[in-house]
Order: sequence, then C-alpha cells, then structure tokens
Amino acid sequence: MYFAVLPQQIWFAAMVLVSGAALWRGGAPEKQAAVANLAAWFLTPLTYDADAPGLQWGVLGVDALFLGYLLWLALTTNRLWLLFATAFQLLGILTHLAMAADSNVPALPYRWGLVIWSYLVLAALGVGTLIHRRHPLRAEAVSSPTRR
Repeated sequence: MYFAVLPQQIWFAAMVLVSGAALWRGGAPEKQAAVANLAAWFLTPLTYDADAPGLQWGVLGVDALFLGYLLWLALTTNRLWLLFATAFQLLGILTHLAMAADSNVPALPYRWGLVIWSYLVLAALGVGTLIHRRHPLRAEAVSSPTRR
C-alpha cells in the first residue's frame, strides 16, 4: 500500500527528498523530525484499516504520536519552523476529530485534508533545513535545549 497509486508515489518522492536533505544538511532538530516523519510514513499503512469506511483510528494514533514528538521538539528547541510543523500536524488531528464528530463527512475530503496537512508539515521541515543550511552557526546556537 506504500506505492499503490500515483499520489502515494509523489508523496514518497517528496518525503525522501525533503527528509534526505534534512538528514544530510539539517541540524539535530531537523534530523530528528525527518526520522520521526519517516517512521510515521512507515507505520501509517500498517495501521490503516481498508474495511473501515470512516475514521481511521490507527492512522489517528500514528498522527497523534507524531504530533506529540513535534510538540516536544518545539518545546525543547528554539526552531521556529517546528511551531509551524506542529500546528499543521495539529490541524491533521483536528481533521481526524471532525470525522469522529460527524460520520457524515465524506471520505475523500477527509483523506485530502490529511494529505494537505502532511505536505505542509513536510514543507515546514524543508524550510527549516534551508534556514539551517544558510545559517548553521546561528541555527545551532538557537537549537540548544532550553534549560529549566
């Protein structure tokens, strides 16, 4: 199910390109987010239930774990792009919850909504990697964990 249709193949290409760039040129937060993104991509089809017509509880669980990890990164580093990535992931969770609240939401807008938010999380990671690549010393000073 990872590469069954063209949109999945396009997503895979974009994800590999952005995550690969983050792993190659990003700082620690970019690399950690890239690995978490790849893990979420790998786990999502394993939790997808093709027989369920509405809300995908397994996908919601994977997305919630990814949201939690992005939130933790956003709170423990000073990377601005993580705030955007976390917000976009939260919007994905809210899309799941909209489906849970109203089962009359059509499946296609539900799934496309999740795709849109996923691409925006990926875009935030890409922007964060570009910023780090252009200003590595400033970004590394900013990314040091906050002390409490």
